[in-house]
Amino acid sequence: MKERLKKFFIVVLSMMLSLTSLFLPIQSTKVNAAAVEPSTGNIYYIKNKNSGLYLQVANNSSNSGSNVIQANGTGAEGQRWILEKNSSGTYRLHPATDMTGSVSLDVANASSSNGANIGIFKNNGCSAQNFKLVKADNNNGYYLMTETTNFNSCVEVNRASKNNGANVIQYKKTGGDNQIWYFENAPWPSSGNSGNAGNSGNSGNSGNQGGTSNKVAIDGTFPNQELNFVNAQNGLMMAGSSLNKEVVSNNSNSTINRWVINYVGQGVFRIVNVNTGYVLAPYNNNTTEGASVVTTGSVSNNAQYWMIQAVKNDAQGTGLYYTLVNYANKNLALTANGNGFKLTRNNKTASQSFRINSYGLEGFGGYSKDMYGREKACTIGGVLGQVVKVNNVSELQRYASGSTPYTIVINNNISANSLTKVNVGKNKTFIGSYGNKTLYNIHFRNISNSGNNIYKNITFSHDVRINNNDDIQMYVSDGPNYWLDHCTWTGHDMNKDANIHHNDTDKFVYVGVKASFVTISGCNFGGHKYGLILGYPQDNGGGTYDGYPCMTICNNYFHSTITRAPGLMRYGNFHVYNNYIYDFNIGFTPYTNCTIYSEKNRFEKGYNEGSPLNGNGNNSKFVDYESTTDQNRYKIYNIGRVNWNPANNYGYRTRSSYDAKTWVLNNAGSKSSRLAYSVD
Repeated sequence: MKERLKKFFIVVLSMMLSLTSLFLPIQSTKVNAAAVEPSTGNIYYIKNKNSGLYLQVANNSSNSGSNVIQANGTGAEGQRWILEKNSSGTYRLHPATDMTGSVSLDVANASSSNGANIGIFKNNGCSAQNFKLVKADNNNGYYLMTETTNFNSCVEVNRASKNNGANVIQYKKTGGDNQIWYFENAPWPSSGNSGNAGNSGNSGNSGNQGGTSNKVAIDGTFPNQELNFVNAQNGLMMAGSSLNKEVVSNNSNSTINRWVINYVGQGVFRIVNVNTGYVLAPYNNNTTEGASVVTTGSVSNNAQYWMIQAVKNDAQGTGLYYTLVNYANKNLALTANGNGFKLTRNNKTASQSFRINSYGLEGFGGYSKDMYGREKACTIGGVLGQVVKVNNVSELQRYASGSTPYTIVINNNISANSLTKVNVGKNKTFIGSYGNKTLYNIHFRNISNSGNNIYKNITFSHDVRINNNDDIQMYVSDGPNYWLDHCTWTGHDMNKDANIHHNDTDKFVYVGVKASFVTISGCNFGGHKYGLILGYPQDNGGGTYDGYPCMTICNNYFHSTITRAPGLMRYGNFHVYNNYIYDFNIGFTPYTNCTIYSEKNRFEKGYNEGSPLNGNGNNSKFVDYESTTDQNRYKIYNIGRVNWNPANNYGYRTRSSYDAKTWVLNNAGSKSSRLAYSVD
């Protein structure tokens, strides 16, 4: 009897334990790796000191606007964060739920207030996504200080909660444990897909991750700067291919030859093919010598990142040839090999050297030869830096100065009550968004330690009363390499405010002193008494300023620009072709010691003097080929003897003056959708 009771109690106890286990919560997989010192380009779990829980995107989401919480350590991709160092020394954090890196940890609404929510948001280059890592203790603990508060506040767990799912916010730094975070090494996801908790992945240096077909979503809110990579050995462009197919060399005018650079960290980039959205990488992300190079789906793997390093400068000190060194194996560089490309030991040979050319850029601003026959680098602006989006004057001024490369996207119409100067350094690209892109009373000054700057898709406007001699919205007087492209200078209705316009001496653009190698293309110039003034602006500059600038003016629309359209020119060498000038009084004014080579421009509705060419040149030389006017009484004549042909400096193609008019009317000026280039 006792034996039967004993067996009965054992069975009952077993059943109770089994039933109890059904209702107990399943414990999360613990992560608990050792805290490390974080470094850019690596992936981490981020653990809160107070709670021991992990920073996570709620619901492991990849959607912009998703909330960020703390959660039990599960190894989910929403708990893995890729650290990216900005050129300013701050950091961005990208969740592994989106392996394209297109969303970042973000302070909601760029608020500087205590309690502002922390989430993820699509990359916008604003301060809300920039954090400073400040050591908090001797155990590799860090504060995540927020730039929106000028680094006075940091990321913390709300109310020092230890609960799974507690919210994460911004709050003034107090030194509490709920504000301290530990970085723990995390595995890279095994594919580019999101939401799979616990994927082990690999180290990010090699291995088979080539099966994914993830395409990089290129930001479509502004005209991205597209590039051609031209190999020094064969003179051909690198062309993308389909998924996991080898990249090749060719010389066709196609989107397969165009690439967009995505900034990953300082000096490190992802290179994306415009035609396919696939990235440049060794096959299967295998970084061994001799590996073939393909276009493949994007994953966060060091083998898909490249260091772009200048190996030869031109005579102006600008990077002319570059090597593309693989970030996962810094001993190997992209190398032309037959009709394809491989990774080989980096010896900086011609087969490993590439010119980086901005697509659509013609003339002296592009890859060309100087007047001594030496190679000159193409203007590339800030393409080798971060993309930042600016919404006000102070942000514009902040990123414009210095030599750090930036692509500065004008994300909002920006205005000032009075003339406001923005001093510009080197290596900047200013691009207006497809939405808001108007700068009112903003005047750029490229006057000291400047050069290699691009201005694209911007609308310039100014108060009619700002009309003195030096009131010029684009002032360029220092350094080599400028490209003004698809910009609009609205000007004014010249039939109004006659009492003001009578005293106008302001201009749209000045290029002179020692600035050189400039292209103005695809721009739209409106109503104004004076248009462009080019070259040193006095008649006593002979010797010092002879030959400055070398300049190309092509495919522009001048309408109701009364004089100096295309411009008053001194001292330099000017190639002017395929422009349309309508409703004008004086076109060319060759003034002092300049050489002008004019081709296939169209002049219409001249009045008063109505001359495409004014003056006898004052020791200048002028030649024209096949430009036309709508009135026989206005003649285009040659002045002196021109011994220069710009075809010796660069390749280019022209349209007839009538076809140029059609192209300009359809395509010149800032736009709200994709830009068309004359070379398309």
